[in-house]
Amino acid sequence: MQSPNVAHDRRGAMIFGGLLLLLGVGAFILQELGVAPGTAIAEAGWPFFVVIPGALLLLSAFVVTPPRGLGLAIAGSIVTTVGLILLVQNTTGLWETWAYAWALIPAAAGLGMLTYGIFADQSAARSVGLRLAGIGATLFLIGMWFFGPLLAGGQAPVNLDRAWPAVVMVAGGLVLAWALLNPGAPGRHEGPRPPTTLDPL
Repeated sequence: MQSPNVAHDRRGAMIFGGLLLLLGVGAFILQELGVAPGTAIAEAGWPFFVVIPGALLLLSAFVVTPPRGLGLAIAGSIVTTVGLILLVQNTTGLWETWAYAWALIPAAAGLGMLTYGIFADQSAARSVGLRLAGIGATLFLIGMWFFGPLLAGGQAPVNLDRAWPAVVMVAGGLVLAWALLNPGAPGRHEGPRPPTTLDPL
């Protein structure tokens, strides 16, 4: 009788091999129809040469035995997201959006962790992934709100000379609230510390 890990590895290899087989068959059919897959992808946009490997990397995370696929899920999410950002920028010519689009990269890493945590039933990956995705998405929205008008019209949406003290106070309040409400926050007193072998008698 096969162990669960061996059975999962065999099933994952079969899925991955089947997908590669279908990809090869599809490419062969396109060649017979007179369509060069590489040329078609290049005409659609060179960022697809980043998107497709990233998608394959992400897919491979779900065919290996957990938890070995977590790194692949994170890397695949990041590479795929970078490729999609480049695709949008190459299509629109808005390369300056990198001023805030970079925040989508940690958001993608968090989303990859969250998805893999759900798939592999890993609560730690789900929790960390959800927080990272939320932070990245928040930074992206703030950056788009601030840099969008600045890059389009050369004027910030707020008067920075008057707004920065309020921003600092809000940030300080959020950090303080997190420290007080998070049970695992550093510095929170949880009761007397148990003695160790290094403590004096």
